[in-house]
Parts: sequence; C-alpha cells; structure tokens
Amino acid sequence: MSTAASAPDGGASPGGQPAPGRGRRLVRRVARVVVKLFLVVTIASLTFNALVRPSQTLQAPDGRDAVVDGARVHYRVWGSHGTPIVLVHGFAESTVAWSLTAPELAKNHVVYAIDLPGAGYSQYTGHYSIEDQARAVTGLIEALHIERPVLVGHSLGAAVVGRAALDAPGAIGGVIFADGDAMAFEGRSADPGAWTGVVSRLPYVTTLYRLGTQTNVLARPIFDDQCGSTCRGLQGPDADRLIDAWMRPLRSRDAEDAMGVMAAHAMTHLSPEQVRAIRVPRGIVWGAEDATSGGSLQVAQQNFAGAPTATIPRAGHLSMLADPAGFAAAIETLLTRLRTP
Repeated sequence: MSTAASAPDGGASPGGQPAPGRGRRLVRRVARVVVKLFLVVTIASLTFNALVRPSQTLQAPDGRDAVVDGARVHYRVWGSHGTPIVLVHGFAESTVAWSLTAPELAKNHVVYAIDLPGAGYSQYTGHYSIEDQARAVTGLIEALHIERPVLVGHSLGAAVVGRAALDAPGAIGGVIFADGDAMAFEGRSADPGAWTGVVSRLPYVTTLYRLGTQTNVLARPIFDDQCGSTCRGLQGPDADRLIDAWMRPLRSRDAEDAMGVMAAHAMTHLSPEQVRAIRVPRGIVWGAEDATSGGSLQVAQQNFAGAPTATIPRAGHLSMLADPAGFAAAIETLLTRLRTP
C-alpha cells in the first residue's frame, strides 16, 4: 500500500525540488549577507576617504604661470634659441611627461611644455572641452609671444594640437601627432550621460582613485607596460623620483574633481574630417610597440595622408619616456620634413 508524501516547510517537494519555504529563507540569507557587505564596504570607503584627504591644490615645484582668459596656466621652458616647440601632454600626464626629452630638444630649440586645464598645476576651472584645451594652448602662445611654434601632442594631446591648428592656423608653424591619432576611443565619441558624473562621485570611486595615486606601488607596473621593451627613462636611481613627480599633480582634490567632470563628458577628440582639414605642416612620431593605447598609427597616417612618420624602436605608448634622446632625434628629423597638405 502506498501513501502520499508531504513536504513540511524546509523539506523537499515530491519532485525532489527544494520546498518554496527553504528557497525563500536562502534568498533572505543571501540578501542579509549582501546588505552587510555593502555596509562594511561603504563604511570602510568613507573612513578611508576621511583619513586620506589630500590638499585641495598643490604648489608647482618648478615652472611658471601665465593667465589665459582669466585662468592660470602652468608651463615650463627649456632652451634659448632655435625654432620654438610647444609640447602638449596626454591624459593623466603633465609637463613632467616631457622632463627628459625636452632638454634634448632644447639643444637646438626653445621648448615650452604646458599643463592643460584640468591637469598638472594649471588652474582647475571645470571647463575641459577640447575647445577649452586648445584655447589654453593658443592663448599661451599669444601671452608669451611665441612665433609660429611647432606643436607636439602626445596621445590625447594630439587632438588638442589638431584643434589648435584648426582654430589658429596662422599662429601655428606645424603639428606633430605623437602616439595619438586624435580619434575617440571606441564608445567614447558621444556624451556618456549624467550617470557617469554620479558614479564618479561615489565614495568607492574616490577610494580607488586615491589608492591608485597616493603611492607609486600601482603606478610603476603601468609605466613599465606603457614604456615598451626599452624604457631608458625609468632606469637608474632617479626612476622612482620621476614617477613620483608624474603622479604628484594627480594627488589633489582639484585633480579628483577634474577627473569627475571629464568622465561625464565625451573624450577629447576630433573627427576624421577635422583632422584632414588641418592645413599647417604635419608629421607623426610613434613608438614601434604602441599598438592601441593612443589609437592607431595607420589611422593617423590615413588622415594625415603624405605626412612623414618617424618611429621609435622598442618604444611603447610613452615613447618620450622609453627613449628620450631617440624621441628628440625623431622630432628633429620630422622638423626638416614636415609636409603641408
């Protein structure tokens, strides 16, 4: 004789599946764990942010300042004679990025390096569009009365010097794209929307940013990777000092705020049509091992049709750091070969 099997709460159903009551208890248990974990992480993040609170601004250890459209722009100068060159850094960089190769260029040129708005030791204004960035460059040229300099833009800086050449072609002697094609990375050509600004202000993002910038522990492997198989700039006892100088301007609350503002907007870039419309003499310098960090060498050559190209052997994206003297020599070669479209 058979009997019907019943499943008390927490037992198995006749089909062998967990009873609904047991499933609900499991869901509640998981939910409690998630809530507790969320509270622990949030409290830890808020506590860390309160204890590790950087200065609002940082004083530049060297260089000079100029006022462009009412805002303070920081810059450095090397050399005393020759064709003027203005060096424009890329994302998360500053004038420090040029501190090894600029002295090499300064043997035959007057060399200027600028901290773009929202970077380095320039004033943090909240206005970081490509128009703002390009205006800082052309405004500095005007303020210092620099006579038709050649602009060298690294990575994201390629878009900035390209826009400057479009806006003020009569003031620019030429542009060189260095490890950057001036295009947006995939998916970052449009405004990402307000939600990215909200996310960037979450305490966890601030915690991660400060963990990544307050020490050089996480930075050193990134520099090594971006340098390429040769990295002369990071050899010797001064390597840690250089990385620390590079990271220092990122350690202010102004820098945190600027990163949040920039994250909420489209990445600084030009369109292919804009790059092709540049009418000043043009050239390209690229690390031979830099495949995608600043875009594509092939795209840069396609948009700068006929422009001379110099490559830095065994160098990655940070080609001016991988081989400072080689980078300067490549620029020197290009200066004699710049081609007007």
